[in-house]
Amino acid sequence: MKKKTKKKWNEGFTLIEIIVVAGIIAILAGILVPMIMREINESRITRATADLRSIATAMIVFNKDTGRWPVMDATCNQTVTLLTGNGAAPANIDVNGWDNTTTSMLDNHFSTNDDSCYAPWNGPYMPIVSADPWGRQYVINAANLNIAGGPVWVVSAGPDGIVDTNPVNTITGGDDIGMRIK
Repeated sequence: MKKKTKKKWNEGFTLIEIIVVAGIIAILAGILVPMIMREINESRITRATADLRSIATAMIVFNKDTGRWPVMDATCNQTVTLLTGNGAAPANIDVNGWDNTTTSMLDNHFSTNDDSCYAPWNGPYMPIVSADPWGRQYVINAANLNIAGGPVWVVSAGPDGIVDTNPVNTITGGDDIGMRIK
């Protein structure tokens, strides 16, 4: 007579057991992935909003210290029409109708005063203006800084990379994240 032995726990799993576990993992992933993606998008918007506040604060403190807005070009003429964050020009963002005749980086005004156009300059006002959470530049419609009553926006173009905010409106447009400075 043969003695029956019990199945040991370490001999493996049946195909049904593996399919059930894989199904449970797939259901959990289907529930969790959209929730995680929503949180990532919300955190990007939160970071962009915080960056906008920092830039706006730096602009206001700069104006209080120097008595001017940061619109001087390298020859100390007030010709800058578009201020951008980190980068040479708004090449990775569509400014969609904003006056970008003369662009300047915010770092040239906030981090250094190499051309000595601003006196007194008590900076740095911001060590570096980084890219927005989508890797694009923040932009400011500087053409309106010296116009009485002209709204001035500091804007992140959001996920689509297109500035939908009209520079004369009082609200942001599209998926832009923006803050009105004046």
